[in-house]
Amino acid sequence: MSQKLTKSYIHVPEKTPFSGKSIGQRFNEVANQIPNKEMYVFYADKERITFRQMQEGSQQFAGGLLKLGLKKGDTLGIWGGNHYEWLLAYLASLQIGVITVNMRIDFPLSVQQEVIQRLGMKVVVLMRSPSDMCDRASQIIPELLTNAADNLNCQITPSLKSVINAGTNQCKGMISLADFMKMGKGFDRRTVTKAIDRVDFDDPISVTFTSGSTGFPKGVTHTHKSLLMFPEIALRIKEDADGNPIQCSSRYALIMSFGGGGAQVGALVPMVMGDTTIVVGPTFDAQVLANVIQDERVTGSGLLIHHLNDILSLPNLDDYDFSSFQACLAGGTIIPHSLRQRATKITKHLLLGYAGTEGFGAIQSPTDPIEILHSPGYVPVDGSEVKIIGDDGQILPINEIGEICFRGRTLFLCYWGEEEKTKAAKKPNGWYHTGDLGTLDESGYLRVVGRKAERIIKEGINIAPGNLEKVLDEHPAVSNVMVVGVPDGRTSEEVCACIRLHPSAKVTSDELKEFCRGKVSDFLVPKYILFMEDAFPTTETGKFARMKIVEQAKTILGL
Repeated sequence: MSQKLTKSYIHVPEKTPFSGKSIGQRFNEVANQIPNKEMYVFYADKERITFRQMQEGSQQFAGGLLKLGLKKGDTLGIWGGNHYEWLLAYLASLQIGVITVNMRIDFPLSVQQEVIQRLGMKVVVLMRSPSDMCDRASQIIPELLTNAADNLNCQITPSLKSVINAGTNQCKGMISLADFMKMGKGFDRRTVTKAIDRVDFDDPISVTFTSGSTGFPKGVTHTHKSLLMFPEIALRIKEDADGNPIQCSSRYALIMSFGGGGAQVGALVPMVMGDTTIVVGPTFDAQVLANVIQDERVTGSGLLIHHLNDILSLPNLDDYDFSSFQACLAGGTIIPHSLRQRATKITKHLLLGYAGTEGFGAIQSPTDPIEILHSPGYVPVDGSEVKIIGDDGQILPINEIGEICFRGRTLFLCYWGEEEKTKAAKKPNGWYHTGDLGTLDESGYLRVVGRKAERIIKEGINIAPGNLEKVLDEHPAVSNVMVVGVPDGRTSEEVCACIRLHPSAKVTSDELKEFCRGKVSDFLVPKYILFMEDAFPTTETGKFARMKIVEQAKTILGL
């Protein structure tokens, strides 16, 4: 930008116009143009799906949903690993306006059950992995073991009418995927087309849950427009500093779980860009990712810091051909300079993105000055606004630290069923208050310097310590507990619980970890548990001095 900023506000004009189409309308437009091109490659499953195959399969699935009585605005949950049937159900629902609920695999069963209840799901679709999906579902929906598939009558989840199972293990109350597809095959395709035409791009269409680290997980609800703009804005990287073209999305490797956010970018790359997505999963493995990049001639991907560390730590890294890998979009935390230098072994351009489940705020560009790439600084994305505000809500002068707020075309609609939480985060004028602290400089570069709340960032996921502290505090041996983040070379930060026991009480670290399991997701179970002999340091107001406790923990652990 030529004009220098004097206050911490910037507006980046829209360069890429929105099509005005829903996801289904856009999908069918692209599929009709390039029917025989690969749309998805499922590397682990050895499945290659063209645009035409996915178009026909998803519309057949959509016919089955309409035959079950689902209509625009109803909710459908998808639960399990990254497989073809996940996207089959996803794209079928999106096309006819049925709202998909992307169920995270790592949630405890009690949370899964409550998610089904809160969202009033009519249908749940189970994947073929993990292998115990049938058992998991029957534990929270016991009627699956005894009732007929067309007469579930769930007592705990009365909204639920059908469970479709793509796995080989089958319960009496489930409909197999094969039988369900037969239901859709005989459905009038013109009715499906009419349902697609009735969907508007501003309709709510997808719910993705946060990690649940701050209490019960929030259901981040997106519209067709905000979902379509995610890959449009994140991956439209055209050229490097020398003017050489970059085809980042041409063959895009998706490693994130569909239930944990992968559906927001990688799953929709084909219909936005007309390109191919290679699904690496269902679970992440650095060796597999290296093979995928080489074998599939991957041009771009999105990786978190622990993914980068893992692939760069492979002992046979030099044996692979990464020459096709043009751009890697990294997120979740600041990438250390040493890691950025090592990343040149696998990709030409390592670019940071400032984004979350709620929206995509800013991104680096290969054309940014080298000092900006290394510092790092972000440019607000196409068609967005960013401002930095003080505690009084007023915009600050440039280079002053305050809360980062943004609004734009990728921003979420609301937190499902959480009016007060929505109002707290997203104001009536459209500004999203991120809770992150940062600055804007005179050239419009955004820098993130910290977090307004004392959160831990592990593997790119924000963890608020309060929920885990509450669980540990319930153990009879625990007198005081403080959960903090300590540095970790692979995951950025790890969870460390600092514990003071009651006099004469005895408990081991392993016992406390086991106490946490089932009450929080495995992701939140602390890696370190430290038993502190002295009282926790406090501030002048009597609150625990968290940063001093962090320093104590680092000293004890030798970090």
